[in-house]
Amino acid sequence: MKKERGITLVALVITVIVLIILAGVTLSTLVGDNGIITKAQEAKQNMANAAGEEDKLIQNLLNEIKGIEAGGGEIEVPSGTIEFGEVTWSNGQAEIVIIANTAGETLQYQVNGTAEKNWQEIRSGEKVTGLHHGDEVHARLWDGSIASVNKSTTIKDEKKPEVKVTVGEVTSNSIAVTVEVKEEESGLVETETYQYYLGEALAGKSTNNSYKYEGLEQEKEYNLVVKVQDKAGNEGTGSATAITKGIPTIESTLSEGKYVWYTDANGTQQKCIVLYGPENEKYSSYGIQIITADTVTDSYTLGSSDFNTSRNIYNSVITTLNAEAEKYRKKDDGIAEVARCVGSVPDNPNYDGAGMHTTQFGGIYSGTLKDTDNNYEADWNQMNSLGIYNIGKSYWLDSRVTDATSIISNFYVRFVNASGNLFYDRLCYVYSGDNEHGESRSNGLRLIFRLKSGIKVTGGDGSEGNPYTLAP
Repeated sequence: MKKERGITLVALVITVIVLIILAGVTLSTLVGDNGIITKAQEAKQNMANAAGEEDKLIQNLLNEIKGIEAGGGEIEVPSGTIEFGEVTWSNGQAEIVIIANTAGETLQYQVNGTAEKNWQEIRSGEKVTGLHHGDEVHARLWDGSIASVNKSTTIKDEKKPEVKVTVGEVTSNSIAVTVEVKEEESGLVETETYQYYLGEALAGKSTNNSYKYEGLEQEKEYNLVVKVQDKAGNEGTGSATAITKGIPTIESTLSEGKYVWYTDANGTQQKCIVLYGPENEKYSSYGIQIITADTVTDSYTLGSSDFNTSRNIYNSVITTLNAEAEKYRKKDDGIAEVARCVGSVPDNPNYDGAGMHTTQFGGIYSGTLKDTDNNYEADWNQMNSLGIYNIGKSYWLDSRVTDATSIISNFYVRFVNASGNLFYDRLCYVYSGDNEHGESRSNGLRLIFRLKSGIKVTGGDGSEGNPYTLAP
């Protein structure tokens, strides 16, 4: 029993010692040089010091603003007013007046910035020029060290462009317009400046102030609207109305001397000239007839070295040349109803008014060869009146001429030579004593087409450079 009590006492003493040691460590952590309480006190002092410094700085700043300096009085702060006048525009640039009420301070300004080095002096009532939409104009009163007044304004273009639309040429399927715009502020946008509408439907965009609405229906009223936008985003609108024409016909459009396109049976587009028009006194029988401005072929041969062959060609030359002309008429296009060789009778191409040659010579009697005819006269006179007979090439006229003496008789076909002169080429001749001869000759072929009535004129202006285009 005494041994067990001694062990218990020793354990108790050791426990007390351990608790004393732990208490000492805890006190050291709380109140030692690096203890929690010590560090908390230091932090509190640092915050107090910082607050004092901050108060000091704020006070110094207030003193500077109020002009309080050690040993002196309060410095006078500049004071006054600044006003901006109205913005005025011209040729895409703006200007503005700055008015200041000041007692000696300097009025300064700058555009789009407030950097100290960029301030410029200006007198009250003077203008700031060269401004554009969106520019910011800053102004201040400055005494050399401080600004008493700062003011700014933004330049704005708030005016819509004024748009005027004028209708130009009107056809059966197109309307031309020109646009005038008054815009003296920010200026028009540089791409897709003009937007052209048919009613509410956009027809096209362009930088050009002229435009042609195409593909329109005939005899229909259209509302033509043009919109333009300036660089500030303001949109101006102008409009006009126009009624398309009915498709004109050849009777109401073509006149003698005008140029017309005709596509022949070979698919070749022939430039033609109106030879007989509605104004002609014989229009009721001639109709409208157009002549090729050039030959359709430069070499068409008539005659033969064999007398009988050449005689037959000579006798049938009128129908032969007209039959060749018909090969160039496009039968299914609805444009031309007759084709003939120039020099035939305009309203009866195959007419052959010549009788038989009556002079007897060497066994060749009347009834063998045709005599002179005057078929060529109508076409030749009309070509002369229009000045279109000379094309610098020779071409046949569908007409005969003969001459005879007691020795020889000659049988010719008329033609126009390359100098534009009326001439003739011999196909047959007969000497007394039964000497018969045949010859062949070549000239170009120039054709005339008689147009069907009611043909439409769908394009061109009838000039040599822009002939009329026809459609059935």
